[in-house]
Amino acid sequence: MERIFISVLAVAMAAFAAPLFFDLALCMAGNLFRPRLPKPRQGAGIRLAVVVPAHDEEKMIARTVRSIQASSAATEIYVVAHNCVDLTAAEAAGAGAHVVELSNRKLRGKGSALRHGFAAALAAGANAILVVDADSLVSPNLIASTCELLEQGADAVQCRYELELPAAGHPLARLRALAFRGMNVLRPRGRAGLGLSTGVFGNGFALTAATLERVPFSVNSIAEDVEYHTLLVEAGLAVCWNEEAFVHAQSPASAKAQATQEARWEGGRFRVGSRATGQLLLALLRGKVRAFETLADVWSLPLSRGILALLLMAFVSVHWLHVFALACAAVALLYVIQAALLGDEPWRDLAALAAAPIYVAWKALITPLVVLQSRSRAEWARTKREAPQP
Repeated sequence: MERIFISVLAVAMAAFAAPLFFDLALCMAGNLFRPRLPKPRQGAGIRLAVVVPAHDEEKMIARTVRSIQASSAATEIYVVAHNCVDLTAAEAAGAGAHVVELSNRKLRGKGSALRHGFAAALAAGANAILVVDADSLVSPNLIASTCELLEQGADAVQCRYELELPAAGHPLARLRALAFRGMNVLRPRGRAGLGLSTGVFGNGFALTAATLERVPFSVNSIAEDVEYHTLLVEAGLAVCWNEEAFVHAQSPASAKAQATQEARWEGGRFRVGSRATGQLLLALLRGKVRAFETLADVWSLPLSRGILALLLMAFVSVHWLHVFALACAAVALLYVIQAALLGDEPWRDLAALAAAPIYVAWKALITPLVVLQSRSRAEWARTKREAPQP
């Protein structure tokens, strides 16, 4: 009886970790190839507008608007002041953006803010939308490179999305930025190299009006980006990777704010994964092969939790499970090295791995918060950040 229990436990642990390490290995293989460009098609020129969802972002919003204007002074910017109780609307208008005020406590999700922004931009004549978060800085070429890909035939585009490091960043902050780069740069870049859909990451993504007509932005969860991407894949559409441009978001101001933000992300992904599995399996059965990798993605653990799972496997006396854990650890090591090499200071990023045990332990401690945030009524909330330096 004890042997049966241990064998079942070993299989369950391997199945729990397998989607993550399969996805990592697949994406690393894809990074050996150049990201594929969309298939050219005939169509009208792109009239791109930028939508910025903002919830109590008076300290950040003007900086973000000016950054977008530096990318293209001619592009219209729509800031959705969503249930704000501060001066977000006034700051955005003062910086030169169009302001869409949304004051409805029944509409609390980021998805609601985006739908109102999309409607305003499309009504004004735009035929494509670029989403930029209210705490971000964008690269000077973001607008031009996004328009180029959309004009070439992309249904949707996602650019590089990374975290700004504080001037005197603690190793844990650098480690988190490295993990963020792996999730939001290395993995979508690898999918693009394999001709798969890169994913949507909530910041720095663009959609054409035709895509929104075919797949309405009807999502309302915390992880609205992951949820919408599953709908795109189910519809047979793909998100194209913009290798040349980036958006940078500021890191949370405190460990508490960081814990809340990461718990929202993880909890939201867990809920989306549990709800989207059936539809993705049906899409796969209908011959939409991109759904397979998307299914592995939504069920992937964060890498830190995957490492914790591998450590726990060492205490289960099953030989094949130990071999499996070692193979997964090798995949994780190569993945981290690849992610570091995609940054500006790879040696400093790799040196930050000395703080990995602390980070993994911290992730284990916030597990109850992740479970709480996976509930259906969890809401979009502003993450506390430091005010930008003048």
